[in-house]
Amino acid sequence: MAGPMLNLTVFTKSSYHALRAISLATFPPGFLILLLQGIFSKCVNPAIGIVPLFFSSAYSALLLANEKKCGCQASGLTGTPIHLVFDLLLGVGLLVCLILDWIFIPDGWADRSLVMLGTYGTNFLICNFLIHLYFVLTQILEALQPGTYYPTSCPQCQGRSFSVGKYKLNADLLSGYAPLLDGEGRPNNSAGEAVVDEGESAV
Repeated sequence: MAGPMLNLTVFTKSSYHALRAISLATFPPGFLILLLQGIFSKCVNPAIGIVPLFFSSAYSALLLANEKKCGCQASGLTGTPIHLVFDLLLGVGLLVCLILDWIFIPDGWADRSLVMLGTYGTNFLICNFLIHLYFVLTQILEALQPGTYYPTSCPQCQGRSFSVGKYKLNADLLSGYAPLLDGEGRPNNSAGEAVVDEGESAV
């Protein structure tokens, strides 16, 4: 069975799925165009954009794989501080490469075909930059609104965790507390209730 990054139905699940899938799909053509432009022009720019483009696409692939294991419609793709940090860093990296490309590409006007090829390649960088910018702005706006919470459709998202393979980053574990969840993924307060009952009986 094809993975989420190879299944075209991922584009129709939600806007978060579509954006992450687009960010992943931009790498193969972007890599090919930027690599050819770098080889023919013998210039670092804009071929250096392959580096942040790779990490951007790899990050989206990890999120989609994690979302498949998580089983939520949108959570796992955005909504935690870890997502915000990674989207911000990747967006900054793409923006730096774009600025360098816009500065140095005009120096190659001697060969207009190479300039056009490099310009086409930067379109993929712009696409991924706008996607990361969207996620960053969305999370910032949601954080500024009162009453917003993390997705609670599964135990992993209730704990504000983010996992990649065998590694799991959990905000609650980092703070020294991890919520207990029952079989349905709801907070398990049986331990607290037992303590209260014992206190009441002692009184």
